[in-house]
Amino acid sequence: MHVIAQLGSPSQWLILIAICLVIFGAKRLPDIARSLGKSLAAFKKAKRDFEQELLQADKEEADKKSDAASEDK
Repeated sequence: MHVIAQLGSPSQWLILIAICLVIFGAKRLPDIARSLGKSLAAFKKAKRDFEQELLQADKEEADKKSDAASEDK
């Protein structure tokens, strides 16, 4: 856990970048970063859509309960 808390230090970022350069090469890194960005954007969109669906379902359920309560009176 202690290592994760210190991941933000500049020396660790430089080491991480150097390892990525060695593994993937300088030519593939922009493509990988672009793909990662698109994936992250798609994930955020799916999360936002899912949250909106949940809110809509809750609203519809509340409307049904209020309609049922008003019919009982």
